[in-house]
Amino acid sequence: MITDNRQITEHFHSSEFRCQHCGNIYIQEELVKKMEELFKKLNASKCIISSGYRCREYDIQIGGFAGRHSEGLAADCVYYDENGNIIPSKIVICVAWDMKLLNGIANIDGNYSHLDNRKNGTYYGDEPRGNSSMWSNPYSYFGVSKEEVRQYTKEEEPSSNKVNAFYRVKTQKHGWLSEVENLDDYAGYEGSPIIGLAMRVDVGSIKYRVTTVSGKTLGWITGCDIDDYISGWAGNGEPIALVEAYYFTPDNIRPYQYAYYKVNDYPYQKDLVKGNGFDGFAGESGVTATKFQMYIGD
Repeated sequence: MITDNRQITEHFHSSEFRCQHCGNIYIQEELVKKMEELFKKLNASKCIISSGYRCREYDIQIGGFAGRHSEGLAADCVYYDENGNIIPSKIVICVAWDMKLLNGIANIDGNYSHLDNRKNGTYYGDEPRGNSSMWSNPYSYFGVSKEEVRQYTKEEEPSSNKVNAFYRVKTQKHGWLSEVENLDDYAGYEGSPIIGLAMRVDVGSIKYRVTTVSGKTLGWITGCDIDDYISGWAGNGEPIALVEAYYFTPDNIRPYQYAYYKVNDYPYQKDLVKGNGFDGFAGESGVTATKFQMYIGD
């Protein structure tokens, strides 16, 4: 943790994160570096921190409880574009979410955003509506288009190399639910335990398997047919806890693409990668899966 007065990155100085109550500096360097990455991705001209570190007393005074600010893991801020205009928080949130940098992202008032580098769980918030997670896809929740985001990131529209993921789940209460495409929604309903999972892609191929709440890991599946009980979907009728998936990129698509997938509100898993924040699977051992999402990206 940074506690001294110094320049941390090109655009952020530790004094900007000083507690407004006690005056102390206590901020995680990794958080600031991620904010710098976001700064550059947005082509921002400046970023103003309204609240960084808060001592425990001040954090309770401000929000009613000691949260990530008191741990030096959070900052509330507003980014400005290259013309000096405020970048709406919904744009900042979508870009931060696309970059998969932070597990804590929230709208504060339409201009300011809450960013935190929590390691356990996720917080995707809309604070005018409360302090709980409110969304799983900021684009659909805040009504933002990719074109709006590209006005700030200056990125070109993606080529035809895009790969679409399709998936559906079988729940204990409702049976098989409708198929979901990419992050248009999540698969699951009313918190009912997921007992079956089927997935497919429109380009290339994918393999997947599940582990039940009781700890039984089932075999790999490569098909997607809910009427094929042998190789068309993953599950054995027991509640599922963990999911593993691996995308095979065809030779005509580069850069290599990966399956990004999540269970409930836990962080995304990238293919079968272990390390750098990835566990090799999505979900939590022994915890029943009730929601699932997936997409293919680089």
